[in-house]
Amino acid sequence: MRTMALAALLAAVLTTPALAAPDLIVVNAKVFTADPARPYAQAVAVEDGRFTAVGADADVRKLADSKTKVVDAGGRLLVPGLNDSHIHVSRDPAGRFIEVAGPPFPGPDSEQTLAAIREAAAARRPGWIVMVTGYPVFNDRRDWRAALDAAAPDNPVMLLGCCGHAMLLNSKAYEAVGVDESVKDPIGGHWGRDKDGRLNGVVVEAAQYLVRRRAAAPDPDGALDAAVVRATAKTYSAWGVTSVGQMAHNGDLATVKAALVQAKPSIRWSVYAWGLPQADVAEAWREVDGDAGGWPARTRLAGSKWILDGTPLERGAKMLADYADQPGWRGMSNYSDDQLRQILEGALRSEGQLALHVSGDGEAKRLFDMMERLAPAETWVGKRVRIEHADGVYGERLVQARRLGVVLLPNPIHNAPMPVENGAILQTTRWGGTADLQQPMAAVLKAGVHLALASDGGNAEAVASPWLQFMLAVTYERRPDDALSREQALIAYTAGAAFAEKQEGMKGAIRPGLLADFAILSQDVLTVPPPELPKTTSLLTVVGGETVHAAEPFR
Repeated sequence: MRTMALAALLAAVLTTPALAAPDLIVVNAKVFTADPARPYAQAVAVEDGRFTAVGADADVRKLADSKTKVVDAGGRLLVPGLNDSHIHVSRDPAGRFIEVAGPPFPGPDSEQTLAAIREAAAARRPGWIVMVTGYPVFNDRRDWRAALDAAAPDNPVMLLGCCGHAMLLNSKAYEAVGVDESVKDPIGGHWGRDKDGRLNGVVVEAAQYLVRRRAAAPDPDGALDAAVVRATAKTYSAWGVTSVGQMAHNGDLATVKAALVQAKPSIRWSVYAWGLPQADVAEAWREVDGDAGGWPARTRLAGSKWILDGTPLERGAKMLADYADQPGWRGMSNYSDDQLRQILEGALRSEGQLALHVSGDGEAKRLFDMMERLAPAETWVGKRVRIEHADGVYGERLVQARRLGVVLLPNPIHNAPMPVENGAILQTTRWGGTADLQQPMAAVLKAGVHLALASDGGNAEAVASPWLQFMLAVTYERRPDDALSREQALIAYTAGAAFAEKQEGMKGAIRPGLLADFAILSQDVLTVPPPELPKTTSLLTVVGGETVHAAEPFR
């Protein structure tokens, strides 16, 4: 019996078909894998959209047959496809967008802003006049509705804050989006009013996202949004980005899905629905949990995004101490304690992932303390809550972050040197004595907390370039001792970002079995001088084994 069983086993082994030769191999590369088990290699093999081998040139070459495409990388750096896991993709309202120099720093002041609006209105073209202006305008307490009415009496005007948390409108703008004096504050935002209770032009947080959605040009079949998606994907793939996370402030899930169905994006697209409930907090979770599917290839619904506080630039971030330049003011939370509890309870019930904008240290403490009251730490570890921006997560809050298993997603652009104001750099002016604790980078990893990098950019604007962000992360001019190493920064933009969206078993590293998303770069970002880093592009970007971008010599 044993002899017969052994014979049967041998027969089965001998008749098993040999593994197929790879579709593609890349050789003569400096492969950075983002896999701690094997950080570097020379070559990779790809079959059916996934990595099948990673190793030395000679070993990988042996796998090829006459049908295998062989790419010689010419000694260039090959990295996992980058993942910008926090971007914003949207369209401007129909009309004229005013380009001005310098926002947000120094940015136009109030008089320069009004002059630009008057000039645009003088052209007497119909439609919106939209302008991004600097933070000083939003700290000017004048009657902005009246000022904008005088500057542009016939056009709806929208002044956007450089940080995306407030806007200023004139009377025509209110009319255009169907808002009148009877409007009530939405959950998570408010309509500014003067001392007599009349709308004063100031629109904050959730209220401004209602305006943005209503002001955008009608797009019933998603064609206009699809064009923006395709253009964004094209620009990102030229940087070597193969995945993005869209924080979908621009529309409900049906609208976002319609655009993606039309666009068929060439790169991977994770969507975080915008927490913008009108009746109760649970409404937003019902949108996510009730999604009927039908997302196109390379796209997915990931979870729900909420903005818990503002930013320090407009003094909206909720801080533990007074703002240094405004005694008695510590910012504010956008949600009451009861509403925050409902957001977190929704996350505990939902399969969707929770992504939270948290900027101030006071808001971080409030959030972590409530999480610990609502559920055991091990429960939160399984939920893997994302903390977007995370400027105020330092010290004891890093200890809490590790205990709760949250992932921090800082934006290196926040590390950029800011101007001097009242004799001190802006961070010191705003935050006072805590300035050197805010915006941690290497400290996050030292605390054992998972780290991912993201741009918070939109529509593939220049500031969204991962290589600009990379430079700011590895130099950190304001605080060099907290800068990331180049390897740490690459991992945070690849494997770390995949972990941040619970996709580490699918992508983010170069390892057999993972999706074959990778880029061959124009220069070695591990060695070139820091000022050269923003010039980096991808010469060959591959998503799931398919070329989505190619430049010379790989065109």
